[in-house]
Amino acid sequence: MKKIIALIIFVLVSLSGLSHLALAQNDRRIETIKKLVQKIDDDVAKSEAEPEYSNIYVTELSVNKGNGSYPAVGIYRPVVQFYYTYGDREKNPYPNRLLKIVVSVDRSDRHEQSEFTFNETEQLILYFEKKDDVERQVYFADGRAIRFQEGDRVLSLTAKAQSESIATVLKDKANLVAIFQRSLGF
Repeated sequence: MKKIIALIIFVLVSLSGLSHLALAQNDRRIETIKKLVQKIDDDVAKSEAEPEYSNIYVTELSVNKGNGSYPAVGIYRPVVQFYYTYGDREKNPYPNRLLKIVVSVDRSDRHEQSEFTFNETEQLILYFEKKDDVERQVYFADGRAIRFQEGDRVLSLTAKAQSESIATVLKDKANLVAIFQRSLGF
């Protein structure tokens, strides 16, 4: 009987250690993502300060630029900015590597913003959204969500609401990336 209890305790302690190890690795990935996002944000800010000397380019898509009133909405003006730079210059001498997509929407009395940030291989690493004074971040690694955060709270990735939000983010990302890719043909 003592052997069984000792075995159960050993298994529980082992599982506890594995979960802490997984959390620590996840935290390291989050910190790596945060550092890369900060570097990209800094580079974009520098490029906006002196665009003529930058290797970061911007394509902007503006909808309803004249601010015409939309039925049942009033003010509706989305603006999408695609920030990109050079990729593999041996394969393509033109800038084509997506760094970041920023979507700003003025809608009646609200302003909404979302950002998609990509790593060197153009994989989504962070989705950020600010809507109705609520900030959400979804961190990604290898094409999969690894953390869903609302404000300072970390939420379950498997809960229905978060799963649906993640699916929407991935769908929106695919749509925006397709628009960006088509814009390179101009």
